[in-house]
Amino acid sequence: MSIHAPGNLPVKKPLLGNLILVFLSTAITLLIAEAGLHLLAPNLASEPVTSNQYNFYRYDPVLGWSNIPDARGTFSRAEFSYELNINSLGLRGAEITTEKPAGTRRIAVLGDSFVWGIGAAEPELFTTLLADSLPATQVLNFGVAGYSPIQYHLLTDKVLGLDPDLVIISFCLGNDFADAVYWNRYDYYKPYARLDEAGELLIDGYPIPDIKRFPGRYDSGPFAWLHDHSYLVRLVARFTRGLGGGLGRYGQKGPEGFEEADIYLQPDKPSTGRVMQINARLLAKISAAYQARGIPVIVLAAPTKCELGQCYTLEERSDAARKLLERALTGLPVTLVDPADRFDSTDFWSKDAHWNASGHRKIAEALLPAVSDALAARPGPVPQAQ
Repeated sequence: MSIHAPGNLPVKKPLLGNLILVFLSTAITLLIAEAGLHLLAPNLASEPVTSNQYNFYRYDPVLGWSNIPDARGTFSRAEFSYELNINSLGLRGAEITTEKPAGTRRIAVLGDSFVWGIGAAEPELFTTLLADSLPATQVLNFGVAGYSPIQYHLLTDKVLGLDPDLVIISFCLGNDFADAVYWNRYDYYKPYARLDEAGELLIDGYPIPDIKRFPGRYDSGPFAWLHDHSYLVRLVARFTRGLGGGLGRYGQKGPEGFEEADIYLQPDKPSTGRVMQINARLLAKISAAYQARGIPVIVLAAPTKCELGQCYTLEERSDAARKLLERALTGLPVTLVDPADRFDSTDFWSKDAHWNASGHRKIAEALLPAVSDALAARPGPVPQAQ
């Protein structure tokens, strides 16, 4: 639009003013959107990058993902913050040598995010508490979030290479049954277990697609700050990453007619029983590999909020997953430690689903008698509880 000034000379409306108005209106809109995400839909944009355990992981063509050796960083969520260290062998905790020191016992602990320790600083971990309670004993934390019996089995050679005197398998009651049989979990791909037509156990899923970068792509530079502090930026980044990376383009593989919630809601369904059988076969393979070396195995029934009746549509405590695990272990030469009855809501973070320091302490207390008995039955120095 032009305005004719005296002398019939056209004068255009100032361009700078229009640009300022556009900038201000855009900035206000973005601020409103950011505030709305913080107030109304924080889960939609997910937690800050420092709270994503996968930032400490890398793509692994055998396991799906694994700890980054020598990774260091601050792990923070709304309810906790602590420094987290991965040693050169890819285990959470202090540096150790590959060769076991003379006169020292070693306990290898395999598990998922509860063992890796989301929500627990290193001194609070039940693996640390066990080591503190047993003289001349190293407790090696092989935990990785999202792992299940399929990875525990595939880690056997690595565990044996560190010469353990005892192996503890932490079986997460809430999701290990499902994690072992699905290909796509937590937006990543992994090996999965299935039974063939003859009922034989197969490990499938290879080659494992590398569809996301480990760790996060916003590790440095000016966008890193924005990504860590803005829900809106993370939401847009996640959306565009999904388009560019083709998340889910390989689909899902796993048992038909089975949902994770069936472990609690439909434990007697045939497909649930088949999933239990697959996990039983995996646990049998794990146990046999260590028993062949004379290494005792303890299976920890790791409790979740589901055992308290705080997941899915449960309204009261449930022992459905515990019973399925007992069935899976029938006939195996392992010791089952089930501390679920010791747990209540105060042992979990209120917003996060993981154990707090109290939960880890109860796990250590429940394990200590069985651990002491197992180590006492082996040659060498016998650990005594402090």
